[in-house]
Order: sequence, then C-alpha cells, then structure tokens
Amino acid sequence: MSIETMNVFPMIHSITIDKENDLVTELVQDINDVEGIRQNLLESVATVQMYERIKFYPLAPPTFIEDVMGSFAQMGLSKLITISDNTYHDIFGYPGCTRVWELPLILRDQVEGALVGYKVNYDSETWEILEITLLED
Repeated sequence: MSIETMNVFPMIHSITIDKENDLVTELVQDINDVEGIRQNLLESVATVQMYERIKFYPLAPPTFIEDVMGSFAQMGLSKLITISDNTYHDIFGYPGCTRVWELPLILRDQVEGALVGYKVNYDSETWEILEITLLED
C-alpha cells in the first residue's frame, strides 16, 4: 500500500458579482461536500478502469493523477487550475464574462480565495480512496 495525498478543488458552477463594488457575493462549486468528492472520484476511477479493461491505453498504463484527475474528475489539483478551467461558467452581474479568467484581477482573487478544497488520501497502487477531509483556510 502506497498512500498519497492530494488537495482538490471542485470546479466552479456559478458566480454572482456586485460589479459596482467589485465584490464576489456568491460562489457555487459543482461539488459541495465530502460525499460528493468521494462519489465523483469513485466514478472517475471506475471509468478509467473500464477503459483500461477494453485496452484504451495501449502505450502506457493509466495513472491516477493524469488519467483520473486530469481526464474525468470534476475538480482541479490547485485553486489556480480550478479558476483557469476553460469551461463556461454562469457569471451573474458581469455581462460578457463566461469564464473566471476573463474577470478583472480583483474579482479573480476573490473567487480564488472563496474556493473550498478537500484533502484526499488514496492508495496510489489500488486507487482506493481512503480519506477525504475539508481543507482549512
């Protein structure tokens, strides 16, 4: 058993902004609790393992970080990765912006600071999710 630890930050679903005061008033992430993190990771692991069984990875065996986290999980391994995600977000109060990185720096910093993260312990050999805890600020 080889236990590894990673921090994860669920992807952003929506942001509400008070443009007049340059304030992020609400941030909603795609996953909101430990059980949601566990479920998403278990589904992502199962998907990669299914692809491995059908020989989708012919050149090299899949890895937890690159294939599970990089391809299927709905979370980033850092706050920067999460706010840099290129998918569209619902951004209310700032017309014309559909991604966090399009916002002014003062608002991006607030979004980054508001992200909730989790510490995940997992077995890097079996990919078993051992423990998930909320990260303290």
